[in-house]
Amino acid sequence: MLQGRRVNSFKLDQTGLARVFGELEAAVMETVWSLGEASVSDVCVRLGADSNYKTVMTVMNRLVEKDALSRHRHSRAYLYSAVESRDDLVSRVSRRVVEGLVMDFGDLAVAQFVDTLDSVDPELLAQLEQMIRARSEGAIGPAGKDRTADGSESE
Repeated sequence: MLQGRRVNSFKLDQTGLARVFGELEAAVMETVWSLGEASVSDVCVRLGADSNYKTVMTVMNRLVEKDALSRHRHSRAYLYSAVESRDDLVSRVSRRVVEGLVMDFGDLAVAQFVDTLDSVDPELLAQLEQMIRARSEGAIGPAGKDRTADGSESE
């Protein structure tokens, strides 16, 4: 299901979802996630008076092409919805970024990750240590998901 997603860039000079999408694309995605399903008009209203209907429509259609949004006709308009939740998108993208860094740069990437956790928020480094211990004991699976008594992962 998620293999078809074509969100393939990561912009180091941006923040938040603008690292993955353009700024307007990120704003549109946040709006669609908050509404659940939205028309172009709905998104324009949420984005404010400065939004241009045709520009927003173009961006939303590009997000359909990137497999980030889906659309279906409802009366005379299209309704758009996110193909995956915000959490699923962030999880998928962050995993691809981390995998790429580790595959390309190995130990150096891991060392930078640990140094960054320590300098940004030492509590995150403590969480990483706990996750490593729990993983080595078999208590958690990939992405920190808890394992149940039968070994399957729970949300």
